[in-house]
Amino acid sequence: QMSKSTGNFLTLTQAVEKFSADGMRLALADAGDTVEDANFVEAMADAGILRLYTWVEWVKEMIANRDSLRSGPADTFNDRVFASEMSAGIMKTDQNYEK
Repeated sequence: QMSKSTGNFLTLTQAVEKFSADGMRLALADAGDTVEDANFVEAMADAGILRLYTWVEWVKEMIANRDSLRSGPADTFNDRVFASEMSAGIMKTDQNYEK
């Protein structure tokens, strides 16, 4: 729990400067969704920043090497399974939003 008396209190501005806005979003999303007080963990914010950085680097690598990726028709068994799972997920999401 953050409090001024324990010295682990951060204002929103300080937290964004320390962890970035995206790092804070990830940490706050992980802080809890129950009626209990949120449990902000700085290690989670640090880990979130690292995951974002790793993901951005992977995307840059994929863009740089896009000519070496598979091309052509997507008609293998795995392609059909993937497309089927994506369609099922989209339909389920749509049904849940409608509810």
